[in-house]
Amino acid sequence: MPRHRYTPESPLRTAYHSNLAVVTEHNDLAQATCSVSAAWLQADMAEHLRLTEGMTVFEGGSGGYNAELIAYVVGPAGRVITVDLDPYVVRRTRRLTAEAGSGRVTAVLGPAGDGAAEHMPRGGFDASVITYNCWDIAPAWRDQLADGRYLVLPLEVHGYTRAIAFHKNGQVLRATDFTFCGFVRDRGPAARAVPTIDVADGELQLRFPDGVPAETTGLDDALASPHHEVATGVSVAGDESFETLQLFLATTLPGFCRLARNRERDSGITALPKRSDAAAITVHGSLAYLTHILVQDSPTPDQRRSEFLAHGFGPSGPVLAEQLAAAVRRWNVHERAYGYPELEAHPAGTPDAALPAGHVLDKTHNRLVWTWRSDAPDTPALQPEKVGAHE
Repeated sequence: MPRHRYTPESPLRTAYHSNLAVVTEHNDLAQATCSVSAAWLQADMAEHLRLTEGMTVFEGGSGGYNAELIAYVVGPAGRVITVDLDPYVVRRTRRLTAEAGSGRVTAVLGPAGDGAAEHMPRGGFDASVITYNCWDIAPAWRDQLADGRYLVLPLEVHGYTRAIAFHKNGQVLRATDFTFCGFVRDRGPAARAVPTIDVADGELQLRFPDGVPAETTGLDDALASPHHEVATGVSVAGDESFETLQLFLATTLPGFCRLARNRERDSGITALPKRSDAAAITVHGSLAYLTHILVQDSPTPDQRRSEFLAHGFGPSGPVLAEQLAAAVRRWNVHERAYGYPELEAHPAGTPDAALPAGHVLDKTHNRLVWTWRSDAPDTPALQPEKVGAHE
């Protein structure tokens, strides 16, 4: 497939760079609103769809090239229905697929969250893929997918995004694969603004992507006072991912939120990463957040080590910091060597008694149930020194 034909705005070097997304549209704030995803990520998501020849595939969010890749895999008897709410994107997709495509891609104007029932084959789509960040799973994506088939979408969980492959079994979607990623955010009717609260005179911000904003009275005074620091004893190499730790903390800790620094101002809290945000928990005017410090430097990333530290502020700060540090240690012993947990998405309204054991994260249309290894009482713990080669 001639990728450069679908990215005429970019030079060849960019079009064929496997790790770069090509932005094709910006809004008035110069933010990316449409792009052709990195080639490795398109390949990864397509693989997790378990495509075979003759399938009819739904794509939410258009661009042209990804739909054509799928059309190539499903062959002459297959087809791809791609839906986008932006008239410019749909016109562009139609033009580019007409110029360099297979003739098996149909671009439809409309909210991708509604699916494409008028183009759905009998029994439902054979596979569905969404190419923008989703806060929730639209009911149409579940309803219009054939039973036993796969939906792959970039799902936001407390602000962390993973491309998750779900296998449909009746009304239940069971996760089979997770990929760390990022996409442009949803701009349709289901788009959701992140609830935020300014603290420390606007120098810091608490974000609650999946929760009700907490009561923050007293936090300004707490953040201005001396803090309590807890060393976790858990470290990672410079080239080592701790992506499962993010979701473990987000889905198991009550009062979870994200603490972000205002990049235009200096909060004076040196422990907070300058170019990122931190996992945090807050309750009753107290706060704890997680960061990491370099404890072993080296010219090579695999020999460089950083240790996680928990910082607590306010009357309950020491307790919250210990709670956060304990969760990191629990991840290190029970979860780190095993990857992602079991995850099921049940329709909203499913009673608690009908859900499997685990931590429930309620969205508008779904109840996500996360079951980690440490949730099972009979799960043997690994010895910390055996978890990873560097511990």
